[in-house]
Amino acid sequence: MIDITDWMPAAVRTLDDAFGVRLRFVGLQGSYRRGEATEASDIDICVILDRLEPEDLTTLRAALDTLPEGTKAAGFVCGAAELRAWPKFELFAFAQDMDAWHGELAPLLPEITNADIRLGCRAALAALYHESAQTLLLAPAWPEAAVRDAMHSLSKACLRALQGRIFLRTGAFPRDRAEALRRARPEETDLLRAANDTRRPLADIAAACLRWSAAGLAEL
Repeated sequence: MIDITDWMPAAVRTLDDAFGVRLRFVGLQGSYRRGEATEASDIDICVILDRLEPEDLTTLRAALDTLPEGTKAAGFVCGAAELRAWPKFELFAFAQDMDAWHGELAPLLPEITNADIRLGCRAALAALYHESAQTLLLAPAWPEAAVRDAMHSLSKACLRALQGRIFLRTGAFPRDRAEALRRARPEETDLLRAANDTRRPLADIAAACLRWSAAGLAEL
């Protein structure tokens, strides 16, 4: 597995060589940022250019592929104008789940209000609710590999929704799963641990996520 503290500076140098002054921001998100990566984890890199043309993605792919395990590197790629026009309710959590390695993200974002943040938290709960319901509906027919993927996906969706709920309640956005567990209420701690427990039946995890997200939507 790569050492992300070595890999990201190398990535920044490679992207700077590829794009020069057009490179506005490079950041890291996801499991490598949270310190939870495994051998199977993707490298969730964020790249913001002055503008984004289709051929830039070919250049980006070629640049990343020169790095160790660069084929695992994927993530959010955007032009600066499109980022400023992005739905603002999605941008609060996006910005919180980010370590900057080149440039600053905040000047590239539109103004994000409390109403935007609250809507983003509701959207995360709604996404968890929908995914949980679809899992309960479809999972009985899934093979073992699909069940494992669904557990992983529900675990991530649960963490995203819980981070938002904790922020609304405390004003602090948990950086990772461990901090979310420290700041969570007892019932939320139980849910997050259950969602990350691969020994639990998928149907039990999905049912718990469905009930919790439904309650959260009603509250917000």
